[in-house]
Amino acid sequence: MKKLGLIISKNLFPGAKILLYGELGTGKTTLVSFIINGLSHQKINVTSPTFSLIKVYDFDPVVYHVDLYRLTEPYEIEYLDIFSDPKGIYLVEWANLLDYLLPENRLDIYISYDIDYNFRNIEIDAKGNDYKKIEDNIKILFYEV
Repeated sequence: MKKLGLIISKNLFPGAKILLYGELGTGKTTLVSFIINGLSHQKINVTSPTFSLIKVYDFDPVVYHVDLYRLTEPYEIEYLDIFSDPKGIYLVEWANLLDYLLPENRLDIYISYDIDYNFRNIEIDAKGNDYKKIEDNIKILFYEV
């Protein structure tokens, strides 16, 4: 997770949208923590904004850590006005709740455990050319020996 988070952080750009999918405890917040720490170049204690829904990190560009876990309907998400900052970087946990609010261009990351909970399975699906570059860099850098 650490290596993946650092690779993603080095390849982000203003306006990037990283959407995370996975059950409770699969490591979505852990991955976000590594991404944010990679962007900050210092140690930041990242916790999930489950109750506040959004935590803002005043970087350049601004990073929005969004946790949709407590919401049940997409119309509730509309009131959050997420994705309104065209230069902001969005890291969204529980992205499956976005429904019709899914941005067209994005990087989807699916995290799950194997049947014995020994290993995480990670699938990455890029939507859009800028995100395809991130996906390609992950494949190249992640599998370096």
